[in-house]
Amino acid sequence: MELGIITDEVHPDFAVACRHAAQWGLPLVEVRNVDGKNVVLLDDAEADRAAATVAELGLRVSGVASPVFKSPLDERVPGAGAVEFSVPGAESLDAQLELLERACRLAERFGTRLVRVFTFLRVPWSDEVVDEVVRRMALAAEVAARHDVVLAVENEPACVVGTGAELGAFLARLYARLSPDLAAHVGGLWDPGNALAIGEERPYPDGYGKLPADRVVHVHLKDLGAEPASFGSFVPLGQGRIDYVGQLRALRRDGYRGSLVLEPHYAPPGMDPAEAARACVEAARSVLAAAEA
Repeated sequence: MELGIITDEVHPDFAVACRHAAQWGLPLVEVRNVDGKNVVLLDDAEADRAAATVAELGLRVSGVASPVFKSPLDERVPGAGAVEFSVPGAESLDAQLELLERACRLAERFGTRLVRVFTFLRVPWSDEVVDEVVRRMALAAEVAARHDVVLAVENEPACVVGTGAELGAFLARLYARLSPDLAAHVGGLWDPGNALAIGEERPYPDGYGKLPADRVVHVHLKDLGAEPASFGSFVPLGQGRIDYVGQLRALRRDGYRGSLVLEPHYAPPGMDPAEAARACVEAARSVLAAAEA
């Protein structure tokens, strides 16, 4: 299980962030924003420059952290206060699928098969809502299959699927609809910190226990310290409320061989963002070492 970090968690300048990651000995970076621009809005020249930066520093890209399906299920234009990392003006399903096409092409340019997607902005859970998200995700799976990429469906507090229990239930419904060929192009992106932030008090073992472990294709790492947890009480791994030693041991036990990518959101007042990110990298390495002991 290799450790990486989302670049804009380190520095808004993509090249600077990648240099830091390389200096810290990380093998992987994940691409979400490049120089302040959402990854799916990069033109080919911008994407190629970013990919060249990654290669020149001896890094690899763990995945394209796209904003696909971080949009309203009813396709209405959101009011004031746009959702973080979403793309204004791309509220329709057709527009979201176009973004996915772009994300898949970018994955090829970045040398990865993984594209992160969401499950639409959160509304009350119901069979009708989940069925509609499943229907749309099935269309996305067809796009992924054409490009030979894997969609990593993330549990996210702002979206329909926020907890481990919800991710497990959603994937079960999705796989019941998909053919085996299409199912091979969709998996779960497990983020224990996101699950805690939305109120799943024990992401491990409770939330993780609801997931189909063999279908987890990607993992994001963050920790929260406040009780009750709130989206803003972020701390380095091992300093919060999530049993990451147990979680990492369980991932290894269950045969997970994907990436572990830091999305720490750790921003203590007065600390340079790169220093905060480096503190999170060091903390993650300590937790990994403890999990391997």
